[in-house]
Order: sequence, then C-alpha cells, then structure tokens
Amino acid sequence: MSKKALVVGAAGGVGNEVVKQLLAKGYSVIGTVLNDAEAAHVQKQTPGVEKVIKLDLSDADSVVRDLKQQLTALDYVAVCAAISPYGPLEIAPLSMLRRTLEINTISGLAVYQAAMPLLRASKGRIALISSFAGKVGLPFIGQYVASKHALEGMADVMRREAQAFGVHVALVEPGGIRTPMVTGQLDGLARDRAKLSAEEESLYGNLFDIFGKVAGGAWENMLEPSVVAATVVQALHDAAPQARYQIGDDSKFLCDVARKTDPEIDAVIKGFWGG
Repeated sequence: MSKKALVVGAAGGVGNEVVKQLLAKGYSVIGTVLNDAEAAHVQKQTPGVEKVIKLDLSDADSVVRDLKQQLTALDYVAVCAAISPYGPLEIAPLSMLRRTLEINTISGLAVYQAAMPLLRASKGRIALISSFAGKVGLPFIGQYVASKHALEGMADVMRREAQAFGVHVALVEPGGIRTPMVTGQLDGLARDRAKLSAEEESLYGNLFDIFGKVAGGAWENMLEPSVVAATVVQALHDAAPQARYQIGDDSKFLCDVARKTDPEIDAVIKGFWGG
C-alpha cells in the first residue's frame, strides 16, 4: 500500500511543488484548496492527486471537522498555506491580524488535531512552513511576524507532545520565496499607499518605499518554490529528523541574528532596513 500524504495549501507555489514531489515518490496525495478555481489549478498542474478538499483556513473549527470527515489514513502532512499582509502596525486593521493568525497559526493546530489520530497510528510526520519572520520582527510585516512567532512556539509544543507517540513535527524556515504572495505585495504597494490619509502618509510613506526597495531588490536571490518543497519533503523523510530546517542565505543570516541581544538585533535591522 502506498504512503498517503496531505498537503495543505496545494494550489500555492510551494504547496503545489510538494504535491508534485510526493507524487513522484509514488505516494497517494490529498491536497487542500480554498475554492473551485484553486481546485481546478491543482487538478491541472498535478493530475495524479487523489483528492482535492476545499477548506477555509480562516475558519479553523471547520478545518478540524472537515478533515476528520474526509481522512481515513495518513502518513505525512505538509502545511504550506499562509497569507502575508503588510503595513505599519499602528494602522493595521485588527480584523486582518485576526484573519492572519487564524490562517497562518490556528489552522495549523486545526490540521494537527485532525491528523494526529491517523499519524499516531502510522508513526507519521508533519512539517509546517514557518519563516525567518518567526525569529526576527521585521518592520512593515508585523502581522505576518506575529503569526509566525506564534507558529514557532506552538510547533515546539506539538513536537514535544507528539514525540511520545512516535510522531515527529518539524518546522521549515525558508527565506524569501519567488511566489505570487511576494509579487502581490509588490504590485499592491502603490495602490495601498494611495489609500493612506495625509497624516498616515507623513508618518509611514517612507516605509512603503523602503519595503518595496528591500523586497524588490531581494527578488533575484529568492528561493524557487521547488527548492523549498524539496526541504519540506526532506523534513518528512529524514532518517534523523530535525526540529527545524533553515533554507536560504537570508533565513540563515536572520536566524543567527535572532540569537543576538535586542540592541544588536535592532542595529542590524536598522542597517539594512534604513531609518
């Protein structure tokens, strides 16, 4: 019997690559998507997928319920879905922070809760994609940072509780990835800046410029989704699995920076962020 894997966020750049790489290993793969358009995309890009499940990750309670109804066996889980709103925290809509935490963090726990009985039976594994933003609080992406910091701590607890049952939980901590999420951010900067009030523009207009310069300048050196997916697959199969898999020079650099004192971290960020 072939191994069975669940890929949450199967329509995304990294998630779809994880599906492809697991199918290439001969596994039976179930993917989750948000809507019909994403389902059609997955079925077109990865026609070998066994099943596509529509999940609204912004409603974590429904995630637990729907997955428990549709899953009967499971060896591997990869949680690849996330959103990344941007903007200064002073003017960030609280509703967007709640949505970000629900999708990026709480839904990860929902998947874990739904999958654990099956993973316990198979002695399986789960890999969750985090970020260097889970280690260092970079300006302008505070909501994303909050969700990834929370994910890091939650996954540590998952790992320590699940290991008693032979289930391993790993975090994959990539740097910047060339995905539509990044291009969407860059494309939306001018539009969102135009919505600022005169006071907000005077306070934070420069942050929009700096973010565009930093993110745009880093694009050429960002990771390809297939490379990140290969690390996810590695985390699911390593003979001696690690708690964390850092990938990308920027991730390794910032994860090292995170070990410094707060004044040292502030100085490093100010040095490349400006201000």
